Amino acid sequence: MSKVNLIIVATINPNEKEALSHYLEGVGKLYEEVNAKSVGKYKVSKASIGDYTPSLVSIMEFDNIAAMNQVFDSQTYQALLPIRDKAFLKLEGYLSE
Repeated sequence: MSKVNLIIVATINPNEKEALSHYLEGVGKLYEEVNAKSVGKYKVSKASIGDYTPSLVSIMEFDNIAAMNQVFDSQTYQALLPIRDKAFLKLEGYLSE
């Protein structure tokens, strides 16, 4: 199996900084468990194409699709979903194999 990248495009909810911290801490631990690596994290200042300007783009590398699924299918991640929904106004993830 080959490495896969998860490209995350998100708009942070500025009124839920505590939820954001809690979510990032929780998902960070799950990433560590599967040895996922951050390829890059970028704050977005403005859109150059289109109307949507997210707050950030983050790219995470996983050893394989099974490792990525282990994170997002876990009960621990499922418990983070209500917190994630507070922390972000919009959150999208794209898989690159």
